[in-house]
Order: sequence, then structure tokens, then C-alpha cells
Amino acid sequence: MIKVPKFFHDILGEETRGYAIGLITLTTALIMGYLMVEEGELFVASGTIAGVIGFILLADIIAGTVANFTKGTNNFYAKRALNRWIFIAIHVQPVIISWLLGFNMTHAVIVWLFTILAAVIVNLMMGKSYQREVAGTFMALGIFLSVVLYMGVSMVALTMGIFFSIKVIYSFAVDHEREEQDD
Repeated sequence: MIKVPKFFHDILGEETRGYAIGLITLTTALIMGYLMVEEGELFVASGTIAGVIGFILLADIIAGTVANFTKGTNNFYAKRALNRWIFIAIHVQPVIISWLLGFNMTHAVIVWLFTILAAVIVNLMMGKSYQREVAGTFMALGIFLSVVLYMGVSMVALTMGIFFSIKVIYSFAVDHEREEQDD
């Protein structure tokens, strides 16, 4: 286990495994690399600052999708219920990315609102035996919603919507280490 500097506790937990950092980095680099090859002009056409911020926020969504499954991150938030609620509340990346890169704002708000409401419901089910199934259902619906709204628009927008749903609804809102209670 690697001790994580306090500044990064919200991202990686208090300690994590080296391979987890490697997997987060590899996944983010591969997906963002592909998006830069396929649609890099989208980030550039948005203007230097808007493109860089949009790129960083999208990379955060992708990295967080993997990081939130790690034991370190999961255990950090399992001990801090308030932090978990704050994490859910502050995740507005699809709206910001869409504004910066010129995507349809109505679609961004729909994806964001659905995802946040689903994450709230899933988080309220903490410890229940059906939490994972409900989270999986909401995640699948969030992915489908993103496909319906963003298919043919942009691979960047589609990736944003899909990974945001996975990250916030299932990867984060579920405590993957908790023992389930009988219902």
C-alpha cells in the first residue's frame, strides 16, 4: 500500500496500491489519447483555455470512473458520509464541459440531473442488499440516455455522458466493500 498525500485523499483515499494508480493512468491516457486523435480539433476550436479546461474535466471523469472503484477511495468515503454527499453535489462536469466545448446545454443538464438524482437514490440505499442492482439499473439507463442524446454528435460528448453515469452512479455511490444487510 502507498500512503497518499493529504491533498489527494479525496481522489485516491488515504492509501492505495501502486497498480491502482497505474490502471487509472493507463485507462485515462488510452481514452483521452484516442479522443485527441479522433476529435482533438474540438478542444482546439473551443479556444485554448476552454479546450484545456474541457480536456482536464473529461480526463477527471474518466480517471474518477476507475479511481472510485479502488479500495482506497471507496474506504475513504465509506468513513465520511458527508464527504460522499458533497462529492455527489459538486459533480457538474457535463454542464461545464458542454458549455466550454459548445455541446447542447439541455442535453448536458438532462444527463447531469438524471445522474445526480440516481446517485442520491443509490446513496440513500447504503448497506441494502439491493443497492448494487438498483445502481446497475440506473447506470444502464444513464448510459442509454447518453447514447440517445449524444450518438452522432461527438465522441467526446458521448464519452462524457457514459463515463459520468458510470463514475457517479455506480463507481462512486455504491460502497463496494460494505457488508450488505438483509432486507
